[in-house]
Amino acid sequence: MNINKTIKNFLSVLSERQRNIIEKRFGLNGEVLTLAAIGNQYGLTRERVRQIESTGLNLIRKKFNNSDFARIEKAMLDLLEKNGGVMKETDFLEEARTGLKNNNLQTQQIRFIFDIIQKSKYHIEDKYFYGFWHLGGKSLERAYDFIKKIEKFFDKEKKSVSHRELDKHLVQFVNSFGIDSRAAANYLSISKKFGINTYGDFGLKKWAEINPKTAGAKAYLILKKHGKPLHFKEINKKINELKLGKKATLFQTIHNELIKDPRFVLVGRGTYGLADFGLKPGFAKEVIARLLKEKGPLKKEEVINLVKQERFFKDNTILINLQNKKHFVKNSDGKYHLA
Repeated sequence: MNINKTIKNFLSVLSERQRNIIEKRFGLNGEVLTLAAIGNQYGLTRERVRQIESTGLNLIRKKFNNSDFARIEKAMLDLLEKNGGVMKETDFLEEARTGLKNNNLQTQQIRFIFDIIQKSKYHIEDKYFYGFWHLGGKSLERAYDFIKKIEKFFDKEKKSVSHRELDKHLVQFVNSFGIDSRAAANYLSISKKFGINTYGDFGLKKWAEINPKTAGAKAYLILKKHGKPLHFKEINKKINELKLGKKATLFQTIHNELIKDPRFVLVGRGTYGLADFGLKPGFAKEVIARLLKEKGPLKKEEVINLVKQERFFKDNTILINLQNKKHFVKNSDGKYHLA
């Protein structure tokens, strides 16, 4: 469908001044201008510009009720309807381009057409929502209620979920709201409360795991997703590869965070894991002492295996520490216990 031609036909019924003002107000030929900016160009008050714009749009509505207009109107309203009556502006533009078979369709053109149709409304981007189109009424109320329920749910759960896990959680809410998964996804997409991290996990944007801002938060996310300890330089490399910040992170900065933050445990030379993994801080001697206290007397091989589950110590390092008779004693059965 040739949107440019259709819009040109709409504008052809207007006077030159009406056409120019409407083109500037909607940015049909470039930048969107304010009433004041247009008024300055024509030596008119803002209110007079508003009147000319309103008169021109009403004239278009009266003159055009043809098949082309009807097809565009139906396609756009149907798109909103089948998506729950609410769609993020960027998503609507993408799907409208597909539906109308016009890859050159622009946001300004959609706003112009919807203004003529007068059957949908636009919510300007603000602190809490991205710009979105909606049909108003119950669909908008339902979207707001749905967003509040999901936010409350995640506030209580306090953990991010994968895309598959999110779908499972949403089932109960989708059914109770009488909507489908497509509408649910559209409702969530308009809210700035939610976010998706670089690993595709969904959660509240205020969480460091979803929107990591500090060096410590970024290192934590990397280690959690990697599932096992990493050298601090490797952690830093992954942070920069995944572009977790606007600027490249220095490995010295990451190392300092790993040293001072109790969430991280040194498990070898420059290698850190998470306390969440069950790792506990301490040098080889301290780790051996704790394990013997927890497990009781152990054979040399058992000590080595248990220590290496927590640390990247070499066998020889562990054995040297075991020979410290001030702390450890070897029984006649070959097992070690605390001195």
